Amino acid sequence: MGLLDIVDGHSNYVTMYGIEGNQFGHEVISAQCTVDYVIKFLEIDRSVQRDMIEIQVSNLSKYIQYGLDGNDIYFPPLIFSARGKGEFDPVNNQFRIKTEDTMVILDGQHRIRAFEVLKKRLEARRDPNDQKKLDYIKNFPLSIQIFKSLTIEQERQLFTDVNTKSSKVSNTLLIMYKENDLYGQLVKDIIDNHPSISPDKFEVRAKSTTTKLMTAATLYNIAITLNDGIIVKQGAKTTINEHNCAVYRKNVEDFLTLLMKYAPDQALDRNRYFILNPKVLQGIAKCIQLLKEKNPNFDMEKLFQKSVHSFDWSQKNKELRQVGIPFNTKTKKYRFSVGTRVTAQISQLLLDKYSNKTGKVLNV
Repeated sequence: MGLLDIVDGHSNYVTMYGIEGNQFGHEVISAQCTVDYVIKFLEIDRSVQRDMIEIQVSNLSKYIQYGLDGNDIYFPPLIFSARGKGEFDPVNNQFRIKTEDTMVILDGQHRIRAFEVLKKRLEARRDPNDQKKLDYIKNFPLSIQIFKSLTIEQERQLFTDVNTKSSKVSNTLLIMYKENDLYGQLVKDIIDNHPSISPDKFEVRAKSTTTKLMTAATLYNIAITLNDGIIVKQGAKTTINEHNCAVYRKNVEDFLTLLMKYAPDQALDRNRYFILNPKVLQGIAKCIQLLKEKNPNFDMEKLFQKSVHSFDWSQKNKELRQVGIPFNTKTKKYRFSVGTRVTAQISQLLLDKYSNKTGKVLNV
């Protein structure tokens, strides 16, 4: 961890315990330091760094918030160039840098910015109840690598290599690692124990799938829409708790069972059918939630019988074009990437079909 030392009563140092090694012919120190101390010695040099991407900071802030909610989170090492600053003591395995000195960050500026944003937000609120969260952020341990003597050209090359070869962790994988999240636990339980769908039918690592039924992230979103009516979870409060979790789980389990029963036989052929598109599945879930909202005893199989089974889920369906869902004339497939509007449209189309079959007028 980072420590603040006072030497001779005059100079302050940040001291980090670590080891010295060699990577690709360059001296590098691997150490660990808290967020608070990293902020003290961090420098951003725009000649080797890109401009800050705020959406990336926002996404990282959500991930850190996930940690504040009691979950384990992990970040890869931050990479710095010392540019001659600091010194390593091989006897005591310590790297020391004066508090007035800085080191240039080559990889990790968005991570640190996200921590800094949350830190300032908590400090500005001045709520005593936030002190534990503030301490968590300030003392969060970060692994860092410090290259001692890179040239500017080498710094730029390292920055380019790191940022062109890295990949983002998928939401699917985050769902599978979620702790203290009842919807996350519900999803994992269903994937492992559904009575008629084997676990290998679900994608539990990648962010998308073209060969399996759906990803864990898609199932997570379906569960929230089906039980709480929420299409986008960000900032929305769910109603799941230890008392109703079993009921919510049964709803999702039944949804999957009925989907397999009433979907087209070759539904996995996504070039032919679109029923397994994540936004479309949420649309079906939303339709059921609306019907249950009007009648808590509504049997969801009625919707599958009267609407889902008879709906044209093929890419040749012209009704979708009439409601404004874009169609790619080159691929001959619909595009379902227009925010929440598609989910609402699918939901309304199913409600309309259900109304025609039952004579009941229903609207989203």
